[in-house]
Amino acid sequence: MLGKKVRTGVLVLAAVGMIGLLVGCGAQVQAGGGGPAGVTYTAVGGDVPYTINVSGSGMASRTPDIADIQLGVETVNDDAAQAISESTTKMKAVLDAVKALGVEDKDIQTVNYNMWVEQIYNQETGIPTGQVRYHVTNQVNVRLRDLTQAGKLLENALAAGANNVGSITFGVSDPTELQKQARVLAVQNARAKADELAAGLGIRVGQVRTVSEYVSGVTPVPMYAKNTVMGGGGEVPIASGSYNVTVEVQVVFDIIQ
Repeated sequence: MLGKKVRTGVLVLAAVGMIGLLVGCGAQVQAGGGGPAGVTYTAVGGDVPYTINVSGSGMASRTPDIADIQLGVETVNDDAAQAISESTTKMKAVLDAVKALGVEDKDIQTVNYNMWVEQIYNQETGIPTGQVRYHVTNQVNVRLRDLTQAGKLLENALAAGANNVGSITFGVSDPTELQKQARVLAVQNARAKADELAAGLGIRVGQVRTVSEYVSGVTPVPMYAKNTVMGGGGEVPIASGSYNVTVEVQVVFDIIQ
């Protein structure tokens, strides 16, 4: 029994010694639990600097000045060479219609060119007949810098033979100024949160310890169904909405007690 008591005492002393070692080396503790803002402190040899960790966000908007429009031609033929020839002829007509609106070559880019073979099956037996059809897809991305021409461009392209309209994405040619505006708002938002926390705790906000940032651009994107065939009907209506740039920051402030 005496031997067991001695060993227990040794374990207790070892545990106490380990706790003392941790306190001496320093340990980080965070108050609050998983929220967007929190108060933390680090104990290092009795010195206790306090910090406030907050997130801030800001958004700036403007009317888009560019649009990326995906246009395509899909052809089907029993002869591969004929399918390719038809695709080439139709796409040339589509590009001519696009360029007639002032779009330059530098703003037109092929984004997809694909041929695939369809096996023909007997509808009654489900057995392959040995016949095939060749499908050719040719798709380009057109950057339009005059958005007043968006509806006209789609109308002309469809009339020229485009039968695959993928999507329209609106944006701004230079988002730098929007990013600056959003960044200022994000920092102001973070500081306001830190001040609110500090006021509630009866402390003051000190210098910035660390800052990190995330930038994103978001805009409404009207989508158009693929394999669309339109004959007449006038100009296609287009709504560009607004282009938004969002900046989020994470800031750690020192606390002055």
